[in-house]
Amino acid sequence: MIKTRTAVEKKTAPSAVNKRIVMCTGDKGGTGKSIVARILLDIYRNRNINCIAYECDASNPQLWRHYNNIPPGVKTLKLNHRGGADALQDDLKLLTPQVSLVDLPAGAAEYFEDLANDIYLFQNAERLGYRITMVSVLGRVKDSVVQLKRLLEFCGSRVDYVIVRNLYWGAENKFTRYNNSKARQAALDLGAIELNLPELFDDIFDFIDSNDLSFREALSHEALTLSNQSRLFGWVDSCESEFLRAASQLGLE
Repeated sequence: MIKTRTAVEKKTAPSAVNKRIVMCTGDKGGTGKSIVARILLDIYRNRNINCIAYECDASNPQLWRHYNNIPPGVKTLKLNHRGGADALQDDLKLLTPQVSLVDLPAGAAEYFEDLANDIYLFQNAERLGYRITMVSVLGRVKDSVVQLKRLLEFCGSRVDYVIVRNLYWGAENKFTRYNNSKARQAALDLGAIELNLPELFDDIFDFIDSNDLSFREALSHEALTLSNQSRLFGWVDSCESEFLRAASQLGLE
């Protein structure tokens, strides 16, 4: 059963704290979870927000690969090992970052629940003055809705939610499994913010991926054509404008 917030909680929870643990999750590889984590880190770095980033996907460490060379780099966590998240909580206490950005592995639901219970993640975050935001990145498949439902049932009102439709998979109205789901209504009842990730041309994305670039590094790369630089600039700008709609939940204020 999903525990919903009261009207007062909905109004006050996002602004009650200004330090955030932002966790990006998705049902499986390919939804665009790591792309969302990467553009968020790009925005944090560009805005000089004190953010520590964590890569948790050993099989496909996109966040680490594209941003580790940009100071202060990206740390790695092995969440499927006992004690694998200790560094995250130690950093919260010792370094007090404004934002801790965590790119969870695809389909991490089972051991995320075990981990959260093992290290008292929700309780310690609150004790240290942090509010957790779960960023759920959706494709159009049923698994995205199933994963979201499980996330809502486990976390309930203990976290805030940002739900991102990845428009690479089609227009907003094509996400019918999510749009018509009970999980969506439950998320909205918990105060979730819905965002859309704009589509980025495949050839631009492939160029960035093959060269291990950050999005802003690619903007000035000499091998990228002026037309594609302009398209990428428009995409980065659109992403930032969209994510600012959830500025409190994402630590962008």
